[in-house]
Amino acid sequence: MANRQLYTEADVRAMARGSRLVLGSGALATPAALDAAHELGIAVVRGDATSASTAGAGCGCGGSCSPGSCTWSRMLQSDATYVVVVSGGRASIARMTPSGPVPFA
Repeated sequence: MANRQLYTEADVRAMARGSRLVLGSGALATPAALDAAHELGIAVVRGDATSASTAGAGCGCGGSCSPGSCTWSRMLQSDATYVVVVSGGRASIARMTPSGPVPFA
């Protein structure tokens, strides 16, 4: 556990708007830190500094997708409340509407 680093909300709020938080191997961020990053437009990238320059470059998902093609990118395009259910290693996402949850595709 000596290699782990924990990023808190205070750490993220000390960063410049629009910058990147690179979570290297063993690094963790608290849920409040991730919320603050989203609020401040700070991209959270998982991986080392080398892969951070290309991984998830347009959407902040940390994956190797093209901008606008991944679910995370599409979710960030509009304000909404989402429900994520993970079962059997797969996640399903629904957008909450006044009439109830609607599958997010």
